[in-house]
Amino acid sequence: AIICASLSKGVSKVGNITYSKDIDATISCMEALGAHIEKFDTYCIISGTDILNQTGDRCLDCHESGSTLRFLIPLASQVKGKVTFKGQGRLMSRPMEIYETLFKNQNLVYQQEDTIQIQGNLKPGYYSIKGDVSSQFISGLLFLLPLLKQDSTLEILPPYESKSYVDLTLSMLKQFQIQIDTLDETHYFIKGNQVYQAKDVLVEGDYSQMAFFAVLSHLNHPVTCLNMDPESLQGDKAILSILKDYEKKKDVTIDLSNCPDLGPVLCVLASYHPYKTTILHAQRLRMKESDRIEAMETELRKWKVDITSTYDTITIHGKNEYKMDEMVYIHGHNDHRIVMAMCIFGLCAKSESIIEDAQAITKSYPGFFKDILNINGKVTLYD
Repeated sequence: AIICASLSKGVSKVGNITYSKDIDATISCMEALGAHIEKFDTYCIISGTDILNQTGDRCLDCHESGSTLRFLIPLASQVKGKVTFKGQGRLMSRPMEIYETLFKNQNLVYQQEDTIQIQGNLKPGYYSIKGDVSSQFISGLLFLLPLLKQDSTLEILPPYESKSYVDLTLSMLKQFQIQIDTLDETHYFIKGNQVYQAKDVLVEGDYSQMAFFAVLSHLNHPVTCLNMDPESLQGDKAILSILKDYEKKKDVTIDLSNCPDLGPVLCVLASYHPYKTTILHAQRLRMKESDRIEAMETELRKWKVDITSTYDTITIHGKNEYKMDEMVYIHGHNDHRIVMAMCIFGLCAKSESIIEDAQAITKSYPGFFKDILNINGKVTLYD
């Protein structure tokens, strides 16, 4: 919503915002591309930029936000000058070959070492990209292509995973008067010369964040989560149907291809299910802020959880409760979802644990522990 408003002709209000390092990274990058953004407690007022007429070299700091980086590289290609993207943590080592190939195929500059430097305008035309690396590349092109002078077609090579995230992008583009035609399951037609129109929008509640409370509710005590849209297109809404499977006394199999962000907290849920859980199509968890499969294996084994994995699957044989004779020290792996997942595990365990590196939650959900305390979760915070 912030990106669409920043590309719009006029002034927009984007409401129901919870600020985090990822959101702040997107805001600062859109300002570097010419938008004017005023931040208030729960909303932003945004005056859009004409991205096609920006001149001069720019530097965009994405911090650790993979979505910010991948969403904005195509848009930044329209700047008449050199654009440098900076990042922290594992960001610059996450897969980016899709864009590198696109730029080099069009004889444009793309250089990646400690930073990514691009120069030259991506052109309208026929684009064919892999659908099993990250939906963020698809969304990045969908933000740009409607602005270009001629029409474009975007083909997604199967398997097309995380399509639900692209559907969210399409839905937001439509709110800002951008029309993308879905030709079939793997082809989009994008008419050129379109103009983003300013719009006041409310950001819907986030199912990927709600999932931590949904699992806590299932394992511990009922919790009510407000501001959730039951008709949402979010792929992570799958948590609701997954929890229904866990109400049954049987083995469970989960396909993670359309909801990868649920991976860590589903490992926690599976740990407390006294049957076998098999999580399929999980390989993209290895390319996040941490290798989330390895991280969850490492931390859950400290609690003696029976967890094993292959490159693309996770298998957990759970049990009803966990209790250790000594304090369990959990490492957060500088990963917000690992910290939040292991907090939920610890709240449900029969003995105490300490999570180190817990400040990683500021990436996406700075108020997480405050919300845990508000529902009487027994958490003590240390500087």
